[in-house]
Amino acid sequence: MKQVVPALTGSPLTQKTPWASLGVFFCACLLLLGALLPARALADCVLGEADEIVALRKVVDGDTLRLKDGRRVRLIGVNTPELRHGTRPAQPLAEEAREFTERFLAGGDLELVYDEDRYDNHGRVLAHVYNHRGDSLEAALLAAGLAFHIAIAPNFALAECLASREELARERQRGLWAPGVWPTLRADQLRPGDGGFVRLTGTVKKTDRNRYLWLELDGPVAVRLDLKRDYGHPSGRNWQGRKIVVKGWLVDRGEKYASRNRRNKRWFIASDSEFTIEISRD
Repeated sequence: MKQVVPALTGSPLTQKTPWASLGVFFCACLLLLGALLPARALADCVLGEADEIVALRKVVDGDTLRLKDGRRVRLIGVNTPELRHGTRPAQPLAEEAREFTERFLAGGDLELVYDEDRYDNHGRVLAHVYNHRGDSLEAALLAAGLAFHIAIAPNFALAECLASREELARERQRGLWAPGVWPTLRADQLRPGDGGFVRLTGTVKKTDRNRYLWLELDGPVAVRLDLKRDYGHPSGRNWQGRKIVVKGWLVDRGEKYASRNRRNKRWFIASDSEFTIEISRD
């Protein structure tokens, strides 16, 4: 069984989100951050020996790669901002995330280490990715503030370590955590057209359960939780009145769904673990 190298101790929108320019100097600093981070910060979040050594053809975006054998690889544990698609503009720091990944992986073959699931719903290989020096791309992106940490079941092997890298960037207000770069969306301000990856905040007004636990917020959105996980909640299942912030993909089920299912919320976000939700202690 692969052994996880523990995280370092002592260290701590939608798709329409507008891009606020941070200036040439700040962007250059982001691109160089990987070279400036301590060696241990890049070498942590390691599961063990590589399952595959592969050659890179192209960096598609910050978290997606194309291998020379034709396969596409999606990084486990991170989500980087989306590049421009058609008429949809690039999200904040999307280009910087792609360039960071290109520089980080340059100079040699890649190491892939698998978790529980080998493929996603789009047929892409799911893997933890390391450069030819054995440095974790996911940890570096998170520490640079160029990605958000996500933890999707059942691929939790490095979730705690990766969460610590995001917390480091957040405490130092790097990249996406700098003031005004990636605003938090409010549940009571959702509008048609909102969707994609978001950080969303709201207050729990009601709970419901079936196969999942549903937190209905003070807006047209609910958060879907796994009943088997406790989400680090200090008061068990007493969610009413709690203010939360959740990271994930906001799904719009549409106006027709909302009109046919008036008891249900039009939008929802699935949260598989405590690593993607923050709960007020008030």
